[in-house]
Amino acid sequence: MNDRKILQAFETSEYRARLDKVRVLMSNAGMDALLVISQADQYYLLGHDSASSQPQAVLVTLDDDPYFILRKMDAHTAADAGCWLPQDRVIGYAESYVGGSEGASGWEPIGRFVKDKVRASARVGVELSRLGLADYPKLVGALGGQEPRDGDGLVSACRLVKSERELFYMTEAAAIADRAMLAGMDKIAVGMRHCEVAGTLMSVLCAGTESIPGGPPSWPPHIRGGEFANAPHQAWMDDVFAAGQQYYLQCTASRRRYEAPITRIAHMGPVTPHRKRRHEGAMAGFHAAVDAMRPGATCGDVARAFQAAIRPYGLTKEGRMGYSTGIDTLDGPSLAANNDTELLANVTFHFESNFIERGEIYLLSDTVRVTEDGAELMSTVPHALFERPA
Repeated sequence: MNDRKILQAFETSEYRARLDKVRVLMSNAGMDALLVISQADQYYLLGHDSASSQPQAVLVTLDDDPYFILRKMDAHTAADAGCWLPQDRVIGYAESYVGGSEGASGWEPIGRFVKDKVRASARVGVELSRLGLADYPKLVGALGGQEPRDGDGLVSACRLVKSERELFYMTEAAAIADRAMLAGMDKIAVGMRHCEVAGTLMSVLCAGTESIPGGPPSWPPHIRGGEFANAPHQAWMDDVFAAGQQYYLQCTASRRRYEAPITRIAHMGPVTPHRKRRHEGAMAGFHAAVDAMRPGATCGDVARAFQAAIRPYGLTKEGRMGYSTGIDTLDGPSLAANNDTELLANVTFHFESNFIERGEIYLLSDTVRVTEDGAELMSTVPHALFERPA
């Protein structure tokens, strides 16, 4: 793929094509330079796959290769972390800006470097939402005091439509997630601790399959359900699986940082008529929404198709039904009735059919790719309620 021993996730030509798309949006927004702060956006543009808690930024201009400015420790090994830039384009600031007691910040050398590289009259954009309240004045001061333009959303807009290579990695992630989900379902038993099933899921997510290496997911597996464990954004509880209760397992695998979440439901013992009816309604909404996912439709069209299909079952759903996914899971617009973003071929969504009641929770989800002819699911795990022996 390249002449380095460290394998890049993509050809350098693909990274350059991504930069060209960003430059078009920069020009349309009246920007001469853009400071990219989101590490997911940095990965998209450079392939640098190494997280840091310290300030780092990519300087993109309209007519030259970008610069990557980060702490010296990480700058020395940027190529080892997959970055395609030559070493003279990777700028390390001194380690004295890290962990000192005088309020020094890496945003100061970053801002000074940008000020030195662009002309005084340059219109500089910054991904402002990625800056903390204390970081903003330090960066702006180092830039010379001129207020930057809001550059939020420029790179993420380019990330929406996936290339064939991106889709390939997501398909690999889906295969790993499927394997983890089935292993987790096999592990569940009455009296089994939630943490043990979570450990099974995480083990497979890290190990991958025989032919696909695993990797660290961007969030841990979630196991929710039972009488008390209903908070949807917690991972799992110090609890055991109980007879007669319903639980969902949710996880996402990561392949070259591209993810494919999945959620399935386990029922401890025979499924009750009420829960079976709700599952039928949820699946009616799921299929209606997937059928509506085609180029030219909007996110709102998909959400309304779901809502219409569940209504005869006495179900209602407020809020979004999922979101665009790709790098680090969250990747773009939501599937919500008030979102008029138009769907294009090769956008991907984590579609969630979920209903949350006090003392009861239902959640089933898949990663879905929009194609020229409609939509296709990346998972092959059945959508059944998995009945586990009580």
